[in-house]
Amino acid sequence: MSQQCPGALSDGLGMRLAVTAAENAGPKAPILLRGDLGAATKTARAIGYQGIEVHVPNIWEFDVPAFKASCDAAGVAVSALVSGQLFVRKGLSIAHDDPAIVEKAIEGLKLFIDGAAVLSTGVVVGWVRGQVGDEREIKLAKQAESLQKVGRYAATKKVPLYIEAINRYELDSLNTAREIVDFIHTYDIPSTYVHLDTFHMNIDEHRPSKAIREVETLLGYVHVAENTRWYPGHDRLDFDEVFAALEDIGYDGFVSVECLPYPTGEEAARRAYEWLTYRYFYPKG
Repeated sequence: MSQQCPGALSDGLGMRLAVTAAENAGPKAPILLRGDLGAATKTARAIGYQGIEVHVPNIWEFDVPAFKASCDAAGVAVSALVSGQLFVRKGLSIAHDDPAIVEKAIEGLKLFIDGAAVLSTGVVVGWVRGQVGDEREIKLAKQAESLQKVGRYAATKKVPLYIEAINRYELDSLNTAREIVDFIHTYDIPSTYVHLDTFHMNIDEHRPSKAIREVETLLGYVHVAENTRWYPGHDRLDFDEVFAALEDIGYDGFVSVECLPYPTGEEAARRAYEWLTYRYFYPKG
């Protein structure tokens, strides 16, 4: 039977939990496991996570083979590589006015794809899209032109790209599920799927469950956090509704915990895992 959500990384056994990790992150960044990535893979697996999502600060220096060896040794999969630091640290954007910056951003995304191919994972495309400002249609067309190039390259490597719906207070375009679905279809961008995040959906969607059902088979990746961006189970977001919708569309990929590192990153990772597993996943093992 064909996979219902073809962009999701599926092992055929249902949804799996992943946790965010980075070597370096600001104190308020929604990343839980920090420091040495080899140690992070061990911590993730010791808690019970089956996947680890990596926010890569400098893809030109990222040692993919060493990280793969750490994941293999720990017994965790890589749920996604996140490309946001291309914009945050390098100032690169695929819709920038300077063509040289656009080309450097595309080069960076292709390196992410190369790494993802080795790690058998996908690439999150979020902040590297850049801001559109008053030139919305022009900049969206630039984003699309760049993503068509990147998407064609990703297709040759069999790597899915995940366009993340980020709330309007952070990015000024493609904030909702419907906008991204229309964008992908309008510009016919290959190897590209939708990435939804419960924190962002809580801001820009009327109902997260409706957004999930609108995306249907284009859903490739999911982040979970509370309405306050604390760990799931801490506040008031209706996760029963979210997971019911994911089940309804046959989503069979990773659900990654991307939340604030409170009270500490590792404690938030542990509490999220325990709460989500108790309510929605098979027992730890």
